[in-house]
Amino acid sequence: MADATPRRQRKPKAAAAVPSRPKRPKKTLGDDFVAAVRADFKTHGAGVIAAVRADKPDQYLKIVLSVLPKDLHVNINELDALSDDEIRSRIRGLEAVLKPFLETSGPDKPGLERPGDTGRGAQGLSGAAEGTGPQAPR
Repeated sequence: MADATPRRQRKPKAAAAVPSRPKRPKKTLGDDFVAAVRADFKTHGAGVIAAVRADKPDQYLKIVLSVLPKDLHVNINELDALSDDEIRSRIRGLEAVLKPFLETSGPDKPGLERPGDTGRGAQGLSGAAEGTGPQAPR
């Protein structure tokens, strides 16, 4: 049978002294190295980056990729998510913005050079904006 007298609760023992790791010194070799790289970068950084980009583009790309987050998801082609009608609408909008520049261009007027009117519809829109261009495979 069970004993009817209440048991005394034990007091927790004081934690045994666990030897802690020695504290880190204020400066380490790594800290000195990072400080030297930081100082060198402040002095020569932009010039060296430009030189690497020009002389060794593959190494430049490795550097750029090494500083980007690993889980970076970039959508390079936003047009993949758009329907044909949305793309046509964007083309119409761009043509409307560019139309004043195209109309004012000429030998004596500054503006955008128009490479010829071939492929332009009755409204002056491209075939893609009118919806008459080649259809994408489905």
